[in-house]
Amino acid sequence: MLFNSFDFGLFLPIVFILYWSIGNKRIQNQNLLLLAASYFFYGVWDWRFLLLILASSLVDFYAGKYIHKAKTQQKKRLWLYSSLTWNLGVLFVFKYYNFFLDTLKSLFEIPENTFTTLDIIIPVGLSFYTFQTIGYTVDVYRKKIAPSQDVLKFLCFVSFFPQLVAGPIERASKLLPQFSKKRTFEINKAKDGLRQVLWGLFKKIVVADTIGVAVFAIYDHPENYGSLTIIYGAFLFLFQLYADFSGYSDIAIGTAKLFGFDLSINFKLPYLANSVTGFWRTWHITLSKWFQDYVYVPFVRWKGLGFLSKSSKKIIGLLLTMGLIGLWHGANWTYLCFGLLHGILIIIEGITIPYKGKRIKLHQWLETGVFWSKFYTVTFLVVSLIFFRASSLEKAVGMLKEIITQNILFYDFDAIIGRKIIFLVIMIIAEVWRKKYAHPLTHLEGIFPKILRWGIYYCIIFAIIRYGRPQEEFIYFQF
Repeated sequence: MLFNSFDFGLFLPIVFILYWSIGNKRIQNQNLLLLAASYFFYGVWDWRFLLLILASSLVDFYAGKYIHKAKTQQKKRLWLYSSLTWNLGVLFVFKYYNFFLDTLKSLFEIPENTFTTLDIIIPVGLSFYTFQTIGYTVDVYRKKIAPSQDVLKFLCFVSFFPQLVAGPIERASKLLPQFSKKRTFEINKAKDGLRQVLWGLFKKIVVADTIGVAVFAIYDHPENYGSLTIIYGAFLFLFQLYADFSGYSDIAIGTAKLFGFDLSINFKLPYLANSVTGFWRTWHITLSKWFQDYVYVPFVRWKGLGFLSKSSKKIIGLLLTMGLIGLWHGANWTYLCFGLLHGILIIIEGITIPYKGKRIKLHQWLETGVFWSKFYTVTFLVVSLIFFRASSLEKAVGMLKEIITQNILFYDFDAIIGRKIIFLVIMIIAEVWRKKYAHPLTHLEGIFPKILRWGIYYCIIFAIIRYGRPQEEFIYFQF
């Protein structure tokens, strides 16, 4: 079920009314309703994958319990590795098996019929909820959290519908306890949740889907356009991706607020970063932090790599982490290239340089700049996202060649996006204006009178209805 669909427009108020009708003294019943609603929400795509998410949930629920109960470190590791084998095995089979076989065939020139590829689709949200449950079992193993003793609450934690299919990737220490607490209806929190949902829908439907038309036209046939138009399309994809994914996160966070839950912030104005290092601190924050805590730090601290110097371990760890972040997005060489390009830049930005009598890292020096450092960061993001968006390395390289070799001709922009570009400008201004707030509509009550506030809300609603295209899936649903 898509957030930007009529079905969700019916689903959400029905669940909301039933949920608060139960009463906050019946937490168990509220959790049962949330679980049923979440499974219905997910099952609309393909009910068969409900068995997979249920199986993954139960594997990690019991793995956590047995890790905690185990008397020896060896048994604890056995249960942890069992959980990791299941989760990573499911990811591999559904997402990477065919890619692995195709790579083997091309590298070793293996005949086509030697291995059988799987004709299966990737379950929606698989990478998100799998990482969420892996984080749970690892945290139990590290004794950072106690294992859940309530299977219902754990099932809710894994399948909570606002963030099930595209995050944020929540830590058990943050989200799981919220299913045990009494949730009291707060009118101000609910109002803010609705405003955030509205803003998220605006970003997705009016901005992302609108400029996506131009992005699709340019990326699909770059040979039809001049160099500046292709660069223009690449910049548009930069903002389409942000509007689409941060729009989803806003809807998810706002929807969770309607039910008394708090989810993690996933974006903090990433395109205003002065370095690639800074970008990954503010873009898809929950994923970046997950890879830092569960991949990079354990790799660098691994005693089995004692033969390597500390700097070598950091360099290899960064390349490994960023490469895996790239592959997390999909089984394609383009994503791996995207991740490695970012890894290389982060390594370069970690070089120590002299500055005003001290020695600081290059990214710290970059962050002292204003315009030129932002220009460098955004330019690199635009180029790297060409690989992210392209369906193959050949097409990505081909698009870069078109930029270099094509005539510098402007195409008729009005034909591919027209005056609707104003909505992108409105989004950018509003997102920058919000500064420390969760979303631009958060603090309107403290600034504008009621009639003006409602005028803004109605203008946004009108734009969503007027310019909304047939419902488009969110870009990150495929990951």
